[in-house]
Amino acid sequence: VANLHGLCNPPGYACGYWVQTASNFGWLVCPEGNARCGAQAFNAPTWEESFAQMDADLERAIARVDEEHPGEVSRDAAILTGFSRGAMAAVWIAQAHPGRWPYLILNEADVTLDARALRKAGVRAVALLAGEWGTQIAGERKTAEALRAAGYPAKLWPMPKAGHHYSANIEDLMRQAIEYVLSFDEGDAG
Repeated sequence: VANLHGLCNPPGYACGYWVQTASNFGWLVCPEGNARCGAQAFNAPTWEESFAQMDADLERAIARVDEEHPGEVSRDAAILTGFSRGAMAAVWIAQAHPGRWPYLILNEADVTLDARALRKAGVRAVALLAGEWGTQIAGERKTAEALRAAGYPAKLWPMPKAGHHYSANIEDLMRQAIEYVLSFDEGDAG
């Protein structure tokens, strides 16, 4: 499982709140953005680079974990997740490397998704999460409905009492989302 955090949103938050869930499915790799955001006291990691550069950062982070734990990091059944801008980058990355990321979990990002493009990229299923009080949920709901109408596996999980942040039950929601995407094999995405 690999996760890309959002703007001004450190990996400790973007991955830390569901690290136990991820560890039940394998390794969790969370690269840190290339820049800093906010005042010195806040100074959270952020991304100021292109999606292509974020992709390279992600692959370097995976390679580093693989170096430290040889043979333990599988590239099979790879799940790419992202929060906000990280989710936008995740879609770009999956489409740039057909077959590399067969499962996407996109959190708090109303990203335009096309069933044909996802199939071409070898993405087998998509899970979407959005805060019920946030600005992303309406678009994510439409996206999930459009993908399902096209015969593509997609599902939305609303995060209760959340805006552009995780809900208190994010561990459980991420477990459900991971189990959902992993339930689809190669033939299921059409």
